[in-house]
Amino acid sequence: MVRPVQWMVVFLWSVLMMGSGCHRDPLDVNISRISAEVKVERFDRDLFEMDPDTLSRSIGTLYNEYGDFFDIFNVHVINIGPASAKLYPSFLSMFINDPTNREVYEFTRDLFADMAEINGQLTDGFRHYLYHYPDSILPRVVGYVSRFNQGLFTVDHFVGVGLDQYLGSDCKYYDLMGVPQYLAINKVPERLPVDVMYAWATQIYPYNDSLDNLLSRMVYQGMLVYFLDAMYPGIEERVKMGYTEDQLKWCYKNEKQMWTHLVEEKLLFSSDPLVIRKLVEDAPSTSYYTVESPGRSAVWQGKRIVKAFAKENPGLSLHQILSQRNYQEVLRKSRYNP
Repeated sequence: MVRPVQWMVVFLWSVLMMGSGCHRDPLDVNISRISAEVKVERFDRDLFEMDPDTLSRSIGTLYNEYGDFFDIFNVHVINIGPASAKLYPSFLSMFINDPTNREVYEFTRDLFADMAEINGQLTDGFRHYLYHYPDSILPRVVGYVSRFNQGLFTVDHFVGVGLDQYLGSDCKYYDLMGVPQYLAINKVPERLPVDVMYAWATQIYPYNDSLDNLLSRMVYQGMLVYFLDAMYPGIEERVKMGYTEDQLKWCYKNEKQMWTHLVEEKLLFSSDPLVIRKLVEDAPSTSYYTVESPGRSAVWQGKRIVKAFAKENPGLSLHQILSQRNYQEVLRKSRYNP
């Protein structure tokens, strides 16, 4: 028989456990039973290390291996036209043998000689993806070097990632190209898995532009960052936002003031492209706020709205949350009030 004091201890412990369960992060899920492996396929090596004496045959091999990715890379990334064009082999040879292109490739090859850590993070992210989307087919992540033409693209079940966009914030090439520091700071290998997952999210959840205003943009992009939270619950928020620790602290400290400013200045429903750009695109700071503020402050606030919406609607799955396309309704149902 349980004595009264013992019964009270058991009761209080049960209450505490129930309370902690209510506050458990719904995105912190158990993926131990999910088996998957995703790693960056090295198209850059396949391309730059082709035997020039068998170029035509190698082109056919690349096309068979990489399909739609190869088409997009040729036509839209390095802009030399389709592989079926008569002069394509000559254009490709010129691209591969250009001294600067080869130098960038060799720098990239050496930096990414071992991608075990990056591949591990990609695998972890896509195991979370399979938890939330169990019937999905995982994409192929393909690394390339394009002489800094394009960082990421998606096509069909491919995510193309420009490895030359992740050479380190102090890389000499970025300095030579005049890349501003607020952009260069995120050109580091650690960002690659997060950016790949963000790009994949844009393919799954395209933007509903039927009513394009600031609120729509900030909530939509906030959804994409919330997707990152679900895929990478163990990665720090500042990394997923591309912020420094001080910038993230600034957002939390000034969340109420930011929201008040957007409401009082009637910016939330503005469709002015300049207003939208200043609040949701990369910049040294958000011009409507102080110089200590990070760029894309409205995107961070958009994620806060989506997180509040998820909390107010606990019965919705991740897919149901991110499939919402009435962004004003998301705000209303979130009861967001910092």
